[in-house]
Amino acid sequence: MKTVDVEIRGTTPLLVHRFTEESEAEKATRRIKVDNKDPREEAKRAAYIAQDGTYYISAFSIPNAMSSAGSNHKMRGSRKTLRFVVPCAVQIKTDTITILNGAGPARDFEVDARPVTIPATKGRIMRYRPRFNCWGLRFNLQINETMLALDDAQMLLNEAGQYIGIGDFRPEKRGPFGTFLVTSFKEARE
Repeated sequence: MKTVDVEIRGTTPLLVHRFTEESEAEKATRRIKVDNKDPREEAKRAAYIAQDGTYYISAFSIPNAMSSAGSNHKMRGSRKTLRFVVPCAVQIKTDTITILNGAGPARDFEVDARPVTIPATKGRIMRYRPRFNCWGLRFNLQINETMLALDDAQMLLNEAGQYIGIGDFRPEKRGPFGTFLVTSFKEARE
């Protein structure tokens, strides 16, 4: 296993939406109570907030995006795509990744308001979500080189940033948010 230090910088804003128990309770009924909610409060409930007041995303979104990008590439000497190799070959040892805003950890966000369609009811509601316009992430990946070469992992991460994205309403889900560039991909010193 090789450890790689990675830094990415967002090219489009990052939109996040945390799944909460309230969301699950609303899903159980077909009727949704409509009342005037404070957009900032609703967006804050949808954010991932750490104990120290900084914002974060789920670390598993990075390997998931790489896996989606791997569906376009075949393994060398096989008909199987890299999509099935990435979950075994790429690991991230933390559950969360702090969102950075250039000067350090992000401590504030913009409120993104847009209508969304609820698939179960086909109804439209206004959804307020946290949006980070200027964002970046710094994290470590552990890559099993016997399964996936480092240059292939870097290629998958680059493609994930350009075509797949992370967060809500990303290109993979027909949206414009969550794309990024890999600014640093260096093997960590032991």
